[in-house]
Amino acid sequence: MTLTPASVRAAVLEQTERTRRCSKADIERFITESELRIISLDSQIDALIELRDSQRACVLALRYIISPIRTLPVELLVEIFDLAIQDYTHIEDVHLISQVCSYWRSVAQSTPRLWTRCLAVDLQEEKDVADGLNTWLARSAPLPLPIGLVLMTQSINPDILEAVLKVAPRLGSMEIAAMHTIPSLLVRQVGKCRLDHLVELKLFGTIEDDDADPTPISFTAVPRLRKLTIRLGSTTPQPIMPWAQLTDLSLHSSSPDVTFGILSQCANLFKADVVMSGWLLLPPAEQSILGLNQLHTLFLEFLEFIATSEDIASFFDCLSAPQLQDLELIFTPVQWPQANFTAFQLRAPNITRLAFASSDSLTSEDVVAAIRNSPSLTHLKINWCGQCFDDAFIRTLHYQDGATPLVPRLHNLVVSSEMADFTEDVLAGMIASRWWPDTELDSEVTPSAVARWTHVEFDIEEYEWGPQFEDILKDIPSDVLSY
Repeated sequence: MTLTPASVRAAVLEQTERTRRCSKADIERFITESELRIISLDSQIDALIELRDSQRACVLALRYIISPIRTLPVELLVEIFDLAIQDYTHIEDVHLISQVCSYWRSVAQSTPRLWTRCLAVDLQEEKDVADGLNTWLARSAPLPLPIGLVLMTQSINPDILEAVLKVAPRLGSMEIAAMHTIPSLLVRQVGKCRLDHLVELKLFGTIEDDDADPTPISFTAVPRLRKLTIRLGSTTPQPIMPWAQLTDLSLHSSSPDVTFGILSQCANLFKADVVMSGWLLLPPAEQSILGLNQLHTLFLEFLEFIATSEDIASFFDCLSAPQLQDLELIFTPVQWPQANFTAFQLRAPNITRLAFASSDSLTSEDVVAAIRNSPSLTHLKINWCGQCFDDAFIRTLHYQDGATPLVPRLHNLVVSSEMADFTEDVLAGMIASRWWPDTELDSEVTPSAVARWTHVEFDIEEYEWGPQFEDILKDIPSDVLSY
């Protein structure tokens, strides 16, 4: 019999009519019987639901067994895991993968490379964190791994530090970052470890002087160390490092003796980032030429209100870099020692990239002299240098047929400024003189005397470019010219 709303209503009415003719005892007996039937039906429903859920679980298990991912080789599954783990969330990602099923957890925990992303370790964490850190580091064995130590105060949990130092021979890179200063005791503890695989060491924060232990900081068991970032205080003893094997050095020092003492030992430097603070003019007797014969890239910053023009001149007088190609200079607010820089350029004739930044004293004549002595220049960047980018400078870059160009290989120009100290027509004419369409380029019988622009960019604060400027340069693609 099929139940319908009408049949249900009819049954209810019939039952109601029947109960009117029954006694109270009959009605109570009927209620009891009905409640028992309801309990019986509920138990049957629960059993059926349990059976249904059991069958669903069985179906899911069977589908998992025949699913394509179940048939993947372990090596391919590991590749998928590796792609799914993002550097920024790698801790959460690898744990999520481990929670999918026991098989995935087994694969993940037995694959060391999934546990070798850069790990930031707070040295002030509690002991229970040390237990988890030990487990994590054990799963990365035997592979090298990068690690960063974060120190917000001078307090260090010895259990956390011990967990890190135990894997010191496997560290491929290490960073120690402090809110203010790095305790020299911590650096000494790290330096005493065997660091067989350490390629890069970064010490972000001035190393704190320790009167109780005046011995120099020493890193001698670092056969693979190539990159070093270090900041030294005015009284911090020069650390003992394998300077000769370094190829990349970032040095912030307030002592000229320490700076030159370190650079004089770095015969194989390819890249150097040197920040001068508290610079003092070297006595003339100490101004011997420092030859960095392998140096390719140099970033120099003289901190504001500390260095003088004589300081900068003294530094350039002491430096020789015959292989230098990439040079960036930040010097505020001192007068630019052009004659000393020109003499330095004669000892560095292969500069192709030159950048000036944050100098209100730099004049257009200074920039012209600098690029005139860099005949191989291909990239020029002028960032926030007052009024040096003016019409006089722009005209020196303007190319005219038959004339010898100043920097014939220049094809990349970037200028950022707070003001526009130029005439738009002069600038547009200069840019147009070094640009021609592809059709002309293909039809050239002899190469042009100057390189065609590949990138030109202007960032002038709150400046509105006129329609004539846009019209003159309308044929230059937006991926080449940006303003």
